[in-house]
Amino acid sequence: MGQYRQLLVLLTEVDRHSAALRRALALVQVSGAAVHVLGLFEPVEEHTLQEERLNEEQILRQYSQFREQLAQMLERQRPSAIRLTFETVKSDDIRGQAIDYIAEFAPDMVIKDGDAVPALARLFNTPLDCALMRGVRGLTHFVPRSAPGLPKHVMVAVDTSLHDSEALQDIFNKELIKVAQALALQCDAQLHLLSAYDLTGVFVADVNVAQAWVEELRETLQEPFETLADSQGVPPNRRYFVGGSPVQVIGEQVRALDIDVVVMGVVQPKGLDKLLGDTTERIVSTLPCSVLAVHPDLVLTWEPTSCS
Repeated sequence: MGQYRQLLVLLTEVDRHSAALRRALALVQVSGAAVHVLGLFEPVEEHTLQEERLNEEQILRQYSQFREQLAQMLERQRPSAIRLTFETVKSDDIRGQAIDYIAEFAPDMVIKDGDAVPALARLFNTPLDCALMRGVRGLTHFVPRSAPGLPKHVMVAVDTSLHDSEALQDIFNKELIKVAQALALQCDAQLHLLSAYDLTGVFVADVNVAQAWVEELRETLQEPFETLADSQGVPPNRRYFVGGSPVQVIGEQVRALDIDVVVMGVVQPKGLDKLLGDTTERIVSTLPCSVLAVHPDLVLTWEPTSCS
């Protein structure tokens, strides 16, 4: 028995090179899980120079072709002895339809091909990936085209900076590590632990005083990180406490350590962050590697299935 029992793959197009499907089938091979594919159909305007919209007959014809092509592709891709099923849906509100479907289906993990989205585009429209992270109360796994079938290096990014609710943050961090450990165990991958701290806003007029004060602050911030790493059994050579903005630090560490998957928590964005997205959304929108996003509603109740 593996860590996962039911995986759900979301496909917005029929692509035999889908990295999400490749990742799901690889996980199925090592976990024995079942995989279900949900094809999300949106009509495509065929006559861009005409003002008239697609009529219902044209939409149904496109939907029928989408469903038929998806069925043919999955039949060709289906390995022997793999439990693979599929379904398709069409809706004017693909985001809401997908989130409602996932809530009812309740998979162990949702897997989707990641879509890199420029920051300017995110200002005017919420990408599907960001909508899924905000709306899916579980694990959402975004996979770029270049990703391998199974990850070999998994990194979990935690936040150990000072918070008003330090106890809750500590629980969240430990559950993020638990999720990452489950994936690493299933894939026989190495687990790395990262925390980024940003002191760019610190200002002291006296340079000598500033240097000593910043170093003291850094040690204060690092202490809970080391305590967390010790409590979760992360070896010293696989833990990283790095200064800089989280997005920049994560990108640099992904490249330096050849990371395949980053496990991160999802924070519900507010104010300007609602437009620009939190750290996890920005990472998913650039996709330096695969991202496994963990919704905070999940972490207090989620338990992986034990391997036997």
